[in-house]
Amino acid sequence: MIMRWAAVALVSAAFLCAGPADAAKKIKDGTISITFGPEPETMDPHTSSSALAVTVHRYVFDTLMTRLPGEAIPSPWAAKSAKAIGPQTYEYQLREGVKFANGEDVDAAAVKFSLMRPLDPKLKTVQARIFRGIDRVEEVGKWAVRVHLKSPDPTFLNRTANWGNLVPPKHYAGADPRALATKPVGSGPYRLVRWQKDEGMVFEANPDYWHPDLPKVKRVKVVAIPEMGARVAALLKGEVDIIRDIPAQFIPRIEASPRTRVVTTRNVRILHLGFSHEIGGPIQDRRVRQAIAHAIDRETIVKGVVEGKGALASQPLHQWTEGHDPGRKWPYAYDPEKAKKLLAEAGYPNGFEIDFHSTVGRYPKDKEVAEVIAGMLRKVGVRVNHNALTWQAFVNRFRGKSRPGTKPFLFYIGYGNGGGETDITLNALAGCKGAWSAYCNPAFDVLIDIANSTLGLKERDRLFRQMTEALARDVSHVFIWQMDDVYGLAKRVDWKVRNDDRIYPWEIDLK
Repeated sequence: MIMRWAAVALVSAAFLCAGPADAAKKIKDGTISITFGPEPETMDPHTSSSALAVTVHRYVFDTLMTRLPGEAIPSPWAAKSAKAIGPQTYEYQLREGVKFANGEDVDAAAVKFSLMRPLDPKLKTVQARIFRGIDRVEEVGKWAVRVHLKSPDPTFLNRTANWGNLVPPKHYAGADPRALATKPVGSGPYRLVRWQKDEGMVFEANPDYWHPDLPKVKRVKVVAIPEMGARVAALLKGEVDIIRDIPAQFIPRIEASPRTRVVTTRNVRILHLGFSHEIGGPIQDRRVRQAIAHAIDRETIVKGVVEGKGALASQPLHQWTEGHDPGRKWPYAYDPEKAKKLLAEAGYPNGFEIDFHSTVGRYPKDKEVAEVIAGMLRKVGVRVNHNALTWQAFVNRFRGKSRPGTKPFLFYIGYGNGGGETDITLNALAGCKGAWSAYCNPAFDVLIDIANSTLGLKERDRLFRQMTEALARDVSHVFIWQMDDVYGLAKRVDWKVRNDDRIYPWEIDLK
């Protein structure tokens, strides 16, 4: 496995072998306007793990590797080549002469700092677990590094395609963290030149970018438009060029316009209902969680609420990841009477009251889906207090789950794993320190580490399937549906839509 990845990485390097940008590079004088709905919560690339932030960070910051459109194997990016030296060591050769926007070199020292920064306890970042396997980073001259791991990790090359954004070490070691959150300095294809909170961000092409053909367009705007109807209106008016997660009722309007089109692809994001397991209350009883699972009519949600723009999900892993079981059946069929019986057995014959947090404008019909779930739960006696929150408010509420006095709650959220790393997905959703986990089973965390250091593909797949079965038995979550990504595009946009939840503007051209 390791040697196969290394070989691919080295071969791919031949196609990306470019040095600092040629002064004659042609960048089209135009603007691409994108709206994701909300804005990223921060532009410090080592302090967030939300799909939105991870995507937009790449506009400004390069990673050592990347996943090219349609490719499952990572290719060198900021590195010009990468290879495995034994099962626990990876070597990256860098592109000589590339610089950050502030003039610092993108060299071995920068890579070492960027990979080790998330492990600094003072940073207190959710990304620490992603790099927990690093033992040390060795500078091999100025333009090469070797990453030494504590144990074998056959997915590490892929990890550096999604994480480890490169930052200038001198600047990031001494700057105020508040400034780093809003004024990023990177070596990526774009530079953030303006950010008006709750309105939008403006990026301009990096004229010194190392790739001879990228970026293609001079300016990128990321516009904050939380409400879906307003996003569709902006697309139809020509105010934005790309929107996504479009509910079915808006599709005919977009298709009817002479200036817009609709593109649909099956997405990696799986939506689920989560439980605040560690806070206490009724949901600590597995029978209560089983009751809630039986109370939710998942087919009605997929066929009715989101109008067929997705598929039922029976596990946290999508079909492009290790451990996905195409034959897996969800063990908790819709059965309200069984739900009531389980609640009575657990000591709640008259039900109970609980808070329920969801988002507005983050996922397709997220508010509507959450309202339907709330109605289904009320029918079996679970009286939910539904709070539909903006993305940032939801993040703040979720991150505060360990604060004293926080009441038990349910939550509705999606997780995408666009990077395709199964251990990161399982840790993020169900690890004791997972970024989006409210579940903790130390034995489960041990299994993640064992699987992550297992080299045999069949054994890794068996372990991952075993873990997802364990989550289902414990009703750690109620997995509901896997969404389709429905994009609305201005016809002037020349772009092949990805299925990994990412919109990378350097891949986009204007006709």
